Amino acid sequence: MKKFKKLLSYAAAATLAVTGIVGGASLGASADTTLITNGGPYTEDAFYIATYNRGDYYQDVAFELSFKYDTVGTPSKPVPDEQGNVDEYVGYNDTFEFLVFDSTWGGWDKTTVGPLGYDQTADPDVAPEQGHVYTVRVPIEVIEKKLSTGQEPYGINIQTGLIGTSVVSIESLKLVSGTTPFVQQPFTITGEYVMGTASTMKVDPAGAATVNASQYNIEVSAIDLSAWVNPTVDVTVTYAEASSDTDNDGEINYSQAEIEVSTGAIDPETGEEIFSTPDPNYVLHEAGQYTYTTEIPNTTVKFIAAYQDCTVTEIHVYDNTDMNTENPVSGQTATTIKDNMGLAWNLGNTLEVVDATGKVNEKATGNSKTTKKLIQAVKAAGFNTIRIPVSFLDMIGTDGTVNDVYMERILDVVDYAYDMGMYSIISLHGDSMTGFANHWINIDATGDAFNQILNKYAALWADIAQAFTGYDQKVLFQSADELMNSAGDYNATPTPTEYANINAINQAFVNAVRNAGGANNTDRVLILVGYNTDIDWTIAGFKKPTDPTDNRLMICVNYYTPSDFTIAGYFGTTTWDENATYGGKEYMDSQFEKITNFADGLGMSVLIGEYGPAYKNNIDQVANYDYWLNYYASLHGIVTAYWDNGETGIDGTALFDRTNNVITNNGKVIAEAIVDGYINGR
Repeated sequence: MKKFKKLLSYAAAATLAVTGIVGGASLGASADTTLITNGGPYTEDAFYIATYNRGDYYQDVAFELSFKYDTVGTPSKPVPDEQGNVDEYVGYNDTFEFLVFDSTWGGWDKTTVGPLGYDQTADPDVAPEQGHVYTVRVPIEVIEKKLSTGQEPYGINIQTGLIGTSVVSIESLKLVSGTTPFVQQPFTITGEYVMGTASTMKVDPAGAATVNASQYNIEVSAIDLSAWVNPTVDVTVTYAEASSDTDNDGEINYSQAEIEVSTGAIDPETGEEIFSTPDPNYVLHEAGQYTYTTEIPNTTVKFIAAYQDCTVTEIHVYDNTDMNTENPVSGQTATTIKDNMGLAWNLGNTLEVVDATGKVNEKATGNSKTTKKLIQAVKAAGFNTIRIPVSFLDMIGTDGTVNDVYMERILDVVDYAYDMGMYSIISLHGDSMTGFANHWINIDATGDAFNQILNKYAALWADIAQAFTGYDQKVLFQSADELMNSAGDYNATPTPTEYANINAINQAFVNAVRNAGGANNTDRVLILVGYNTDIDWTIAGFKKPTDPTDNRLMICVNYYTPSDFTIAGYFGTTTWDENATYGGKEYMDSQFEKITNFADGLGMSVLIGEYGPAYKNNIDQVANYDYWLNYYASLHGIVTAYWDNGETGIDGTALFDRTNNVITNNGKVIAEAIVDGYINGR
């Protein structure tokens, strides 16, 4: 069992604030907001009434206080402070006080309110009219500018002033909305924060948010992201040492690294603000600097950054829509789509990953949760298509439909590329992979057993197609990946039953998508597979399914030849013999020509769905292989999709650092080789 060194819970930490703080959603709105009605009567000097965090009023321009004297008595005189200083006597003009404070509860500088208005000193002993309702509007800017600590305002208290023997009541306290709609600015928080010690962090531009760096976490409030499309938080931290320490029982201590968000909802049972975690992380790390990226809902009004065992130096909050473009695509043939897809890249070891029990888990292999920032880096490296391998497994209900939350996550990932005008391929993966627990698509099943598989498969794809009804031809579907015998024997010759079942699966796939409804599903390009996505075995038994839409089908094969160089692991061959009879350049060229001729005869285009040798301290060899693969694929009009497993070490194929969402040094070398091969082969 993993052990997490998580400190005080957020709910507990939140209760350490001043009693009476109004938590939750922003009270600022398009209309005035009433905070208090019929408050009092009050009979004491400096009687605490309420506290409002900056998040409660930051969109508003003023407090409007309506009050009356139930009994007109004699005001109190100011009392000298410890240094002997005495405030100026203002009499009845100190009926109520607004006190501004910072995140360390410092300041408490006051703005006085009385029958004549705010901060008045004239005629301090002129008595108010008993029972008369006085209304004073106090600009929030005036109150906040009184703060003397040099820090950002964090909130405002309201209390009685020096009312002496008088009795006063509040008819109403309102927040007055501004006439200009609030526009949230992106902002950056800087400083040096270490969990366990309160700190001061600066917001730039000032006033764009409120930050409270307590010993428990960094709280960011007074934000309104409702107009943002993709609110994103980048947290930059530095670890002085690797997280290799262990407890006495040898268990690794993972470091907390996460964002928790609040939309302002309150738990009705506890009365506490509800926080959720979009991307929980307990990480292993090496020493050095990291930038963690978390996408948060645009309903967020407050979030907490909790990063342990490190120094937080920057939090950047922005609407990440970089590279977004309008690029509708419809009515194109598979041939044209293939030509426009350009180079493709696989989001490997992510949505297709399952744990030991067969449950899908996007982060099971240690890859960070995918964000748009990663896909932006992919596009910037020269790729125009992402292939998204997906496993559904435990996310399929008894009726064959997909869990709604999981489907939303798939839609999110597709949106990253779709909004930037890129193409996406949704490829069914682990459900047919013999090495995955609970895989259920067995191509050697017969009779009723296979019919049940086929029915479940058709229902699944019908649900996927319906979910993507609104997406045009930039979204493609792939029927499956590496369909093979249930024993997982790569060397076994396919049987007639296995060939027939794969062809039946492909036909069910086409039927399910075309019958799902919507013009986009009629128009959508669909990608089919043969046995084990192997070129020779595909040619031997693949039958083109019937499709009511002409020229909308592609065929997918994978290419990991020679396997002792591409996937044999560290102890495999570290060099590629480009002149070898088997697996060299000429062999590669002939295989690509073979599958292209086969597909041309069926009126189909070709996708190499996966390729990519693992690193074995042989980056030059890997780059050379990838260059020639893309050269020959481009020469034959084939789309290629590089397999990126997210691992940057030996046996990895990652082009990108998925923690910091940047291309790696090795990734630059390989991506350049891929692009050069693609261009030179055209």
